[in-house]
Amino acid sequence: MEKLVEKKENQDVVITVKCEGESWTKQLKKEFNKKASNVVVPGFRKGKAPEAMVKSRINQAEVINNAIMHFANVAYKEAVTENQFYVYTEPQINVTKVEDNLAEFTIVFGLPPVVELGQYKNLGVALKEVKVSAKDVTEYIDNLKKQNAVMQVKDGEAKMGDTVIIDFTGYIDNAPFDGGSAKGYELELGSGSFIPGFEDQLVGIKAEESRTINVKFPDNYVESLKGKAATFEVKCNDVKEKVLPELDEEFFKELNINDVKDEASLKKYAKAQVTSRKENEAKQEQLNEIVNTAVANAKVGIPSALVEKEANAQFEQIKKQIESAGLTYADYVAINGLKEEELAAKRREEAEKNIKSMIVIEKIILEEKLDVTEDDLKNEYARIAGMYNMKVEDVEKALSSNKDQFLNQLRNAKFTEFMSSNNAVKVENEAPSKVEEEKTVKKAPAKKAASTTAKKTTTSTKKASSTTKTTKKAAPKAE
Repeated sequence: MEKLVEKKENQDVVITVKCEGESWTKQLKKEFNKKASNVVVPGFRKGKAPEAMVKSRINQAEVINNAIMHFANVAYKEAVTENQFYVYTEPQINVTKVEDNLAEFTIVFGLPPVVELGQYKNLGVALKEVKVSAKDVTEYIDNLKKQNAVMQVKDGEAKMGDTVIIDFTGYIDNAPFDGGSAKGYELELGSGSFIPGFEDQLVGIKAEESRTINVKFPDNYVESLKGKAATFEVKCNDVKEKVLPELDEEFFKELNINDVKDEASLKKYAKAQVTSRKENEAKQEQLNEIVNTAVANAKVGIPSALVEKEANAQFEQIKKQIESAGLTYADYVAINGLKEEELAAKRREEAEKNIKSMIVIEKIILEEKLDVTEDDLKNEYARIAGMYNMKVEDVEKALSSNKDQFLNQLRNAKFTEFMSSNNAVKVENEAPSKVEEEKTVKKAPAKKAASTTAKKTTTSTKKASSTTKTTKKAAPKAE
């Protein structure tokens, strides 16, 4: 047996093994005899039947596999012992050649990830100015009005933005199809919930009116429907319009916001809310740039098996989100016109990026001694107790079941404060806007940020929302 041991830059170890000649054929014979000793042939005692009769009852692939495993175990143990490797990921065997007198294969496993930090302090990342315009304030108030709007039945024709309550049945080649019918379905015209052309053909419909809708499913759609022409028989039960509230005393009372009594105080409140949101966004943007720069400056070695494991975990999470939205993964890929090979490559790229960020962050926390101490924990318990007028021991008891999560939040907060205070510079000035009622707010270094894991969860949630939107573009279907 010959073996070549190579340590790669990404912390992978590749052992190339070659077995040939007598050593290989002897091991094959040995593995065959082990199997043969347990074979029972009618008319012969166990293990005493002629070899030709026994051979037909033995799976030769298992014999070869067992012989390979024998040499793989020997080569693996020797390599680990000789090189004093600390094995971090499970070894994977890849057979490259098998012949009567020859076998070649590789054994790949990962060593623990390694990191060499680059510059992560004094990066000079600016915190941008926040400007709140009259348009921002108006949009905020408009959203408040939409949130408090009421739907009411209207007489006359439906227009874009109205909601129609419809019964429908879809047909392809004069036959109903699965997911193509529903009763009492509420559809907002212009929402893009259904396939292109469906909602447009309902503009102008009235209550109790029936229409025949002709559409064609997109080419990038589920396999059973893509590119097919369909007819929908639709009956409108009601037409509803969204009625926005007036900025009057009743509306201000319904909002139930402290110090908001009239339009002027509502504008003041709206400006404060928009300012706070934009400040938080700017702080998070600054922190992201700081961390991303620190990660880019570091040298990190990550074994490929660890990246693959993280990518597979992402895939399972995405798949669950898609299925919860009513699609299969295959449908999702087809509807979005994606290629699985490209998606898999992106998942691996994202997985490597996530792991690298986590490793660099952990290394900085270790180098700067940013772990949470008992004093930190006690101080935080006392702070929360003061906020909620509770006893410290009651706060500690209430948080005990989620202590690990709580500690992680404190740890992230210390890391965030450290990175911001050691990398922030003066506010980055932007060109002044001509929009009236602008307010410029200078930022202080961020005090708190979600963990890398939490940020990724948010990203995943956003993707799930995108998936849900895609689902809406599917054929109308019964609820």
